[in-house]
Amino acid sequence: MSLLTVRSLVKSFGTNTVVKDFNLTMRDSEFISLLGPSGCGKTTVLRMVAGFEKPSTGAIEIDGQNVTNLRPNQRKIGMMFQSYALFPNLTVTGNVAFGLKVTGTPSDEITRRVDEMLSMVGLSGFGSRYPYQLSGGQQQRVALARAIAPRPRVLLLDEPLSALDAKIRVALRSEIRAIQRELGITTLFVTHDQEEAMAMSDRVVVMNGGRAEQVGTPDEIYNLPASRFVAEFIGALNLLPATLRDPATGHVETAIGMISLGRTINQSVGSAVTLAFRPESLRLMSLSEPTLGQEFVGRLVTREFLGAIVRFRAEVAGHLTLGIDCFNRAGGTLPQVGDEVRLGIHSEEILLLQ
Repeated sequence: MSLLTVRSLVKSFGTNTVVKDFNLTMRDSEFISLLGPSGCGKTTVLRMVAGFEKPSTGAIEIDGQNVTNLRPNQRKIGMMFQSYALFPNLTVTGNVAFGLKVTGTPSDEITRRVDEMLSMVGLSGFGSRYPYQLSGGQQQRVALARAIAPRPRVLLLDEPLSALDAKIRVALRSEIRAIQRELGITTLFVTHDQEEAMAMSDRVVVMNGGRAEQVGTPDEIYNLPASRFVAEFIGALNLLPATLRDPATGHVETAIGMISLGRTINQSVGSAVTLAFRPESLRLMSLSEPTLGQEFVGRLVTREFLGAIVRFRAEVAGHLTLGIDCFNRAGGTLPQVGDEVRLGIHSEEILLLQ
């Protein structure tokens, strides 16, 4: 069932159009992230869904009701802000109870619901404290409890984790996702952090220049990018210019030699294309290993130890540099900078960008 529907949304500020023909349909209980660089329009979309900004054109429906012209308090949404936005003069209990009091919830129900929410976010016993007595992570938990206490139809999260340090951010994102699943709240999340979006979401909307470049599962966005922008924005990517020589077999000519993609390419002979592949798709191969799809020789020029991953850069064809990611294995032996290495990749792991 569709719970949130956004149709042909456009938002202009004077002559500057920041959201352009944006469309999205969210299923009940789905978690979707709006992901993109600063200025791409993702926060403006969220603010229009919340009712803080009015669309220039387009429509927003929540649970079958057209809410485009309704005020925020008429939409039955929950909002969690980047800046926490807790009331400093209210205790934790007062903050969590605020939305319930506004809607006229009976006092005994408020007490029960506040206790339930604080238990859910791991803050039982913190009800009498004030925001200044809490850490950043605890304040965000209060903000989450306040947002979900009125049982909203849609939960909106506007980069709520960006002000926290890395370890707390990872822990809190897992808690938010677990709570969202437990309560089954349809959730729209804005972030510029690719890892957050990919880890938390059922689907991701990659935005660029006010438009949705691609909507898909994290796997689809990463492995099957729909455009060059998505391919380059999500994760690391090696790019290799090429010229199409045989459309039927997918043979292309590159600076490192002929490569066969093993599939038909619907372009004419001589067309300029770009091959793209992830650093983890390249294999460092020993001399004894059999040939792996496409193969070429390079010389390692840099080596970065990143814990679970060791990241190399290899110079090939005298001037091109390619990234290679390898798993770090205790006791394993990896090559060093200056070593000449065999590099291999399966043809199906090579994307064709136009």
